[in-house]
Amino acid sequence: MPSDAERPKRVLSGSQLAAHSQERRATDWLARVWERPNTGVLMLAQGKAPVTNVAQQSEGEIADYELHLHFSAPQGELPGQAVYLGEVVAEDTLESAEEHPIRHVVAVPATTPPAGPPGALDQTSLSWEDLRRVGHQLPAVEAKLLTHAAALTGWHASAAFCPGCGGVTEPRSSGWARSCMNCDAEHFPRTDPAVITAVTDADDRLLLGSAVLWDVRRYSTFAGFVEAGESLEDAVVREVKEEAGVTVDRVEYVSSQAWPFPRSLMIGFFGRTRDVEAAADLEEIREVRWFTRQELHDCVSRGSITLPARSSISRGLIERWYGGPLERPGAHR
Repeated sequence: MPSDAERPKRVLSGSQLAAHSQERRATDWLARVWERPNTGVLMLAQGKAPVTNVAQQSEGEIADYELHLHFSAPQGELPGQAVYLGEVVAEDTLESAEEHPIRHVVAVPATTPPAGPPGALDQTSLSWEDLRRVGHQLPAVEAKLLTHAAALTGWHASAAFCPGCGGVTEPRSSGWARSCMNCDAEHFPRTDPAVITAVTDADDRLLLGSAVLWDVRRYSTFAGFVEAGESLEDAVVREVKEEAGVTVDRVEYVSSQAWPFPRSLMIGFFGRTRDVEAAADLEEIREVRWFTRQELHDCVSRGSITLPARSSISRGLIERWYGGPLERPGAHR
């Protein structure tokens, strides 16, 4: 089993937030947080958040750029759809133009991305980006905040009515629950477990597949939702057999990743097979291919195949097997 040092970098987790799970249940908790001078507001519109691209200088010259979420100060009354994300622990810091350092963070959904704030600092640009695109480039605590924000605001957008009686629901617990106004049922954000597996053979080749819905050059590991009554290990064996036609006889847990598109928890594994012949199911997967490390490096380098986004656990599993980053020369990281 991989050691902690060998596990893929958990790009959307790893930094702790104080959730205040008990305090946030109070009806006035979020309103009190909103009034605090150390509260930051993270806007979220159509799954995108404002990101600043700050130039880092070295001896008077711009050496590199650092991405950060843009937080604004609370203004006016507390919005009805605001969600409490948590309190940043002391060892983490958040970029802020305000006088007080940001400790508490509140997400506020918007219909469309508004214009960037006026008076942006020199060598600072603001754009609206989603988690897939910039998650791996943000500091760990900010990636976690954006993951929470995307998951919770997405859930609220689809949970306006009670699944039991059809009554209207309203937010509770500072955005971490909804209550039905008709039957009083309380509802919580749902998470769907999904397994994702990097399959290797006796020669330590890696098996990847290209899904029919993707560009023909894109290859990834094998993933699928866990079915009712099914263990994670059984789901790994079933999904790989269905999609790639090989039988996994050894399953090793590696890591997990919240993936709020819309509400998945990706649970990553390595799977070993004795089979040498693989066949795509042609329904979800158009083609499967075995790769040695050199073959995968060469294909990525010349652009004949592309890999999943760097923010995904699939990319982490692939690069864990490979032994380091895989990137086409000149590609933006």
